[in-house]
Amino acid sequence: MKITAIALSSILPATVAFTSKGPVPTQTAMLAADTATVSSPEKPIFDPLGLYSANSPERLDGLIKPLESSTLSATKEIFDPLRLYSDQSEVSGKVDTSAALPFLPRPALLDGSLPGDRGFDPFNFASDANSLQWQRKAELKHARLAMLAAVGWPIAELMHKNIADAFDLAPLLASNDRVPSILNDGLSHAHFPAFWIATIAVAAALEITESVAENVSCKLNPTDYGFDPFNLGGKTDEQKRFMQEAEVFNGRLGMLAIVGFAAQEFVLKSAVVDQIPIFFKPLNVAFEQLMTSGAM
Repeated sequence: MKITAIALSSILPATVAFTSKGPVPTQTAMLAADTATVSSPEKPIFDPLGLYSANSPERLDGLIKPLESSTLSATKEIFDPLRLYSDQSEVSGKVDTSAALPFLPRPALLDGSLPGDRGFDPFNFASDANSLQWQRKAELKHARLAMLAAVGWPIAELMHKNIADAFDLAPLLASNDRVPSILNDGLSHAHFPAFWIATIAVAAALEITESVAENVSCKLNPTDYGFDPFNLGGKTDEQKRFMQEAEVFNGRLGMLAIVGFAAQEFVLKSAVVDQIPIFFKPLNVAFEQLMTSGAM
């Protein structure tokens, strides 16, 4: 009896398990359930590269979402210079790009009103109006110094020895007749401390004078020091704008040139006027020097 009861108790649950309690789901119903599961993902689908075709179920059902969230897209412009978005309606239509870096938007403060402004500020140095004003003054100061240095550098290498001999003075050029610079240890040739005291005193006097003037007055153009002895600044607004931009562009080129001069002399161990004599010496002298050195 015990064995019979145990057998019945073990068979009954199995029988109940295989007993149908309702209609069996058809294949269509199962596919519909699977489709509903696929069509309702827990996470949105992002497709900035356009991998989903236009006829894909996900795109037809409106499941493809923009990469930026809806909260950001309402307040932030979507910039797509490489045209990665297959649906360009998601991209902001009018984005003012930088003229210098056309794959980046133009910085807000660099609207083209300042001379030489081409929207180049990849590190956001001009983050506010005060920073922009300070950076503008610093650029013009360095640009003017660089233009003077770009002219004085080759002239010193060409004429310094002759001038020193005329006044019976020892030449101060570095080795191989190079202009003294930090990279070739030429600054040690200067008479210390008289030279450095005079240099620092003049620079400090100029900076102090400018700082005092800024505290007692306000200039619309802080880079205008009223120095125009030959009246080259222009008379009309267009002429003034042209000359101001010319100063900025040539100053930037001068800063690059000075860096190039110092780097060339450090690497090649010779004067710039000897490396490219055709730019600094008469043609007959330049060709003779090039032929002697085997460059031609």
